[in-house]
Amino acid sequence: MNYASILPAQITALRATGLVIAVLMITFAVVRRREMRNADVLLLLAAGIGLFIVSGTEVTDRLLSALSFERGNGGRILGLAVFAIIILFLISLRALAVGARNMRQISAVLEGIASEQFRTDGHRNLFRNQIAVVIPAYNEADNIGYVLDQIPPEVCGLPTATLVVDDGSRDGTEEVAAAHGAVVARHVVNRGGGAALRTGYRLMVDAEAAIVVTLDADGQHLPSEMPDLVQPVLDGEVDVAHGSRVLGHAEENHFARELGIVFFNRMVSLMTRTKVSDCSNGYRAVRTSVLPQLVLKQEQFHTSEFMIEAIKRGVPAKEVPVTVEQRLHGHSKKPAVLRYGIGFANAIMRTWLR
Repeated sequence: MNYASILPAQITALRATGLVIAVLMITFAVVRRREMRNADVLLLLAAGIGLFIVSGTEVTDRLLSALSFERGNGGRILGLAVFAIIILFLISLRALAVGARNMRQISAVLEGIASEQFRTDGHRNLFRNQIAVVIPAYNEADNIGYVLDQIPPEVCGLPTATLVVDDGSRDGTEEVAAAHGAVVARHVVNRGGGAALRTGYRLMVDAEAAIVVTLDADGQHLPSEMPDLVQPVLDGEVDVAHGSRVLGHAEENHFARELGIVFFNRMVSLMTRTKVSDCSNGYRAVRTSVLPQLVLKQEQFHTSEFMIEAIKRGVPAKEVPVTVEQRLHGHSKKPAVLRYGIGFANAIMRTWLR
């Protein structure tokens, strides 16, 4: 092989700069290899070697010529731009994968800490064979006390026990919930209602509760309607009873949100071939033995995920009329209408496709 044929005719200032940067990247990867992940070291080495080849040889020119990116009229620059975009796309995919993995690890750690504390405090026996009421809460100190006081001590002949999953609150929600008689599991950082519910479900499966009822901490759901959800599950008619404001009653909401509810209900109904009247309602009762079957990953837009998962797994379910009122105090934690709609649609599609 004539190595001279692949060497550049002259080393320009731009090529020299590229060579220097390439050497620095390779040197950094080698020197700091023990402090970096193997994949990151390999990626940095590959980038450095690639830059060295581009800057110090004519290989790139030959490749660009083979792909019809000829010299003149910006052809070579366009070719390099195409390659750069491809490389950046691959790096972005890796960054997204790493970010998703880190998020899963953080969620697993938070759930593990809450689970260990729950066991250490000896709360498991409080929920065994009971109606477990699980309430995710984030900065709801002004509302949670009132909601807890409305929880009936007995539903359909079975005693209730309440778990509040404090999702990183900073306003004293944990203290208020404990003062009103609830067992509290806590996330040290805010992860979202879906993450809080996953922790609650995990604890209730571990505690062998009979039925898990979930409702909001802001007072929108009426604890007095709990028997309507529990009875069909207790009777063995279904394994999940979803609350539906459409079948029941709801206070007037923002027009865009009302329109979104209608749209997403039809979207979920079409995708699952199941009539769904309210896919965004978190008031539900579920037989605890069903929970391990469901794959729940959403941190925030979790209501539709649960419903779609139950349908996909063939879990017997029905919708029950319930009332949804205005929150007692404060402002909704939901994002703005457009962002909420995009996030909700994303959750539906990802749950349906997996």
